[in-house]
Amino acid sequence: MKKILITRRLLPVDQDYITTGLKELVGNQFELISPETYDEKGILEFIEDADVLLGPYVTERMLKQGKNIKLIQVPWTGMDTFDFSVMKGLDVPVCNSHSNASVVAELCVTLLADLLKKVSYHDRKMRKGNWNRDKTPLDLSSEMISRQTVCILGYGNIGRKVGKLLSLFGAKILAVARNSNMYEGAIITYDSQHMMDAVSKANVVINALPLTDSTRGMINADFISQMIDRSYLVNISRASILDENAVYDALLDGHLAGFASDVWWNAPKRGETQSWPSIHNKFDELDQVIMSPHRAGFVEGEFPHLDDVILNLAHFIRGEELINKVNIKDEY
Repeated sequence: MKKILITRRLLPVDQDYITTGLKELVGNQFELISPETYDEKGILEFIEDADVLLGPYVTERMLKQGKNIKLIQVPWTGMDTFDFSVMKGLDVPVCNSHSNASVVAELCVTLLADLLKKVSYHDRKMRKGNWNRDKTPLDLSSEMISRQTVCILGYGNIGRKVGKLLSLFGAKILAVARNSNMYEGAIITYDSQHMMDAVSKANVVINALPLTDSTRGMINADFISQMIDRSYLVNISRASILDENAVYDALLDGHLAGFASDVWWNAPKRGETQSWPSIHNKFDELDQVIMSPHRAGFVEGEFPHLDDVILNLAHFIRGEELINKVNIKDEY
């Protein structure tokens, strides 16, 4: 029996989803262990017998004492909270999950469509009886997705699905990736020169890059200045990749025609429900901004981000090849 030790608190419904799904695949060949406290001390009480760590939390002492650990499974895509420094010299695979790619891609397309068609803006107007015939501050006209040239930064699982969906509308896709293979659009090799060449040709820029040391703050004032005037920016990755002051200033001066994001710089802590998206800039007062509360992965009756977790744990238990191995060097 394989022992799976949870290293970050999961909601009971998440644990039930994993347990039920895993039992369907491997029966009772596993035990899901929840420590009393999700700190190093609490986890160390169970780590000597554990085969798998389920969660992003890991320390040198945990790995030193957990001599039987053969897999670290992160139950979502983003690896920015994982301490890669403790993995040096170790041969323990780290895997994440990409099974939420479709639902995140759908929200991305929804956000872009809302920006171009001004749906939320006109909805707010009409709830006050205003048909916006004075066209203030935004007018009634919209833009067509089929006429857009869209640059997608990061052409992994999510980026490719976004590209495929938008190409079905007729949009031209320019994709920035670490390789030069052809997918559903034109791929630009991932270096600063070729990336900015693609950005400067696009009416829409979508950020789907992972947050790493090299991407943190990458979309700054200089980056935005090279975007087409009156272009749109959509973020479905991590807020820290964007310089919020640069985005806000570009919205105020009109260089950016609109901005939509599912992630923000001032997210509420666990257990909290109230938090302004920024403590520095009033994005909430701008009509050309679409705000989403980091909800892309929430689907009624489903937990798409956990499907890859269940599948990979089943692969591990059955001795099969693992999926979604993280590149320790590149940190994603």
